[in-house]
Amino acid sequence: MPEGNRTPETTIGCGSLILIAIIVLIFGKSNTNDLEREVKGLRTEVKELKEAVDGQSTVIRGLRADWEKSKAK
Repeated sequence: MPEGNRTPETTIGCGSLILIAIIVLIFGKSNTNDLEREVKGLRTEVKELKEAVDGQSTVIRGLRADWEKSKAK
């Protein structure tokens, strides 16, 4: 029997845990498509940024080479 002011313990049965897991799977699955789309968009943006940086690096190397040639004259 409870002694003093102890609160009763609550237990969750196996069926309740299975039901909770099914609910999480159903509602959790719907967000993965949005997340996959978001990740794909971010990858595209990163690829575009990389291409822009590579393009600028090429221009800078060309300008540096032209400057070195004009300096040597």
